[in-house]
Amino acid sequence: MKSALPSLLIIALWALAGPVTARAQTQTLHYPTEDESMFTIKAPGDWEVTGIDEVGDFGSLESENGSILQFRAIECENEKELEAEIEAITESTVEFLEENYTDIELGDVQEFEIEGLPAFQLGGDGKDTDGDDVKFVSAIIILGPTTIAEIWAAAYAEDFRSAEATLRSFKPAAPVAAE
Repeated sequence: MKSALPSLLIIALWALAGPVTARAQTQTLHYPTEDESMFTIKAPGDWEVTGIDEVGDFGSLESENGSILQFRAIECENEKELEAEIEAITESTVEFLEENYTDIELGDVQEFEIEGLPAFQLGGDGKDTDGDDVKFVSAIIILGPTTIAEIWAAAYAEDFRSAEATLRSFKPAAPVAAE
């Protein structure tokens, strides 16, 4: 029985480190489905996931703390429609934040690349209706000439690193073909 004691101590230490261990585990999510995947993200394994019926619908993740992360792809008919969709996303993001949070401070939109694809990100801080601090991040990734992915999060401090890691884990499912 003496040889089992070190193993039991290790298991007990892992159990005590629960939140750290749980955050290290991830689940790979395919949008919209694994068979028709446009992109994947690696999300915290302990966040609840909702399903997606079709392209354009949001997939949603929610932590035990109430942090939310949503993601989707949108296919447009042409580049003009794509530009209008990007503008609508930007406007609806700001409207959503103003309707659901207070003391909102947003930074400037930043351009970057993720997996070689052009992207735009907006981040900031605010407070929920209970006065608790919340961090925001919203990203639009250009998947192709008429297709974008949108990922956004409203996360409490204890979940924000997980939300950022989920965004950084974004992988397009296949090389984007130029039209």
